[in-house]
Amino acid sequence: MVHGAGSARWSFDLVRPHVEGRFTVWALDRRGRGDSEDGDRYSLEREFADVEAVVREAGSGLPDVFLFGHSYGALVAAGAAARLGRLAALALYEPPMGGVLADGAWIDRYQAHIAGGERAEAVRAFMRDVGGYRPDEIDAMEGTPAWEARLEIAPTAVRELRAERELELDSLSLRWLHQMRCVLMLGSESPDWARRSTDAFAATILGSEVRVLEGHGHGANLSGPELVAAELERLLPTVIESGHDRDAAS
Repeated sequence: MVHGAGSARWSFDLVRPHVEGRFTVWALDRRGRGDSEDGDRYSLEREFADVEAVVREAGSGLPDVFLFGHSYGALVAAGAAARLGRLAALALYEPPMGGVLADGAWIDRYQAHIAGGERAEAVRAFMRDVGGYRPDEIDAMEGTPAWEARLEIAPTAVRELRAERELELDSLSLRWLHQMRCVLMLGSESPDWARRSTDAFAATILGSEVRVLEGHGHGANLSGPELVAAELERLLPTVIESGHDRDAAS
């Protein structure tokens, strides 16, 4: 499981109990947050390599591995999948296609809030303008342990937003991912960028399937974890079948 911007592996805490009886779950902290250290330089390619390394460590064989990413983490998961080769399955929840999350002026304002010690304002703006959360949803998050964790890692969003802004979807070489089962998830209440990006990924990855989670938005991993888990478990026969194929070939 690969988390999005402004969060860490804890963003899957509500999903994990629904799937741990069927899967061995590895939820990683991407670089610069949680238990993961940071580096001197940042790039999406380094993020892809990080996930590739974790997948190779986790899987007894790539055909056993099912990779799931949420938001910016879905973009990272897609890039890693292109490097890895054959996986059992790939699930992407609203991956940004490049240049859709925030424009340069918005990122500059966000960075100014961070530099001025106004992290709460920066996180509220991020949740509202990028994530599409309603004011009441954001109010409900404030004061929770997850909110404090978001404040702590708020500076990491700057580099990620700038990297996404410069990305061109065609540079990810995703067209051959039709060789693995790929499902794209989309919340019916998600912001416009999420719908456009999901459509763009679906058009790029031939044979991929789009599943709409009715009544939920960009944060369905929090608002509807059982629905996200159900979509993941729908892919379980694919994982089992891939394992059987490997055994037959060995």
